[in-house]
Amino acid sequence: MRISAWGAALLSLAACAGWEKPGATGAERQAALGRCEAAGRQIPPEWQDYVERPGYWEPSVTECGRDGRRCWTSPGGFRPPQYRTRDAAAPLRATVIEACMRDQGWTRKEGL
Repeated sequence: MRISAWGAALLSLAACAGWEKPGATGAERQAALGRCEAAGRQIPPEWQDYVERPGYWEPSVTECGRDGRRCWTSPGGFRPPQYRTRDAAAPLRATVIEACMRDQGWTRKEGL
């Protein structure tokens, strides 16, 4: 299973966020969160490849020693693009988890 750092961060924010509900216990919070995470898992991943860094041409560079007589050239050339994969459905999944918790009467703790 592939998951991008971005997708993992969104899920962890939704899962690890502090939730409170007057009179509720930690066990009740974990149970509610478990139900909401199960609802979020109903949304399948939507893997997208994207360009993290486009390709570019790097010029050659010539450097010389202090005496000015010994010089060397680092070759330039094309540097290919770098690609990454992300789950485009991760933000929707996190929204579903949050809405589910709110629908059950939970609110986020202050400062989160």
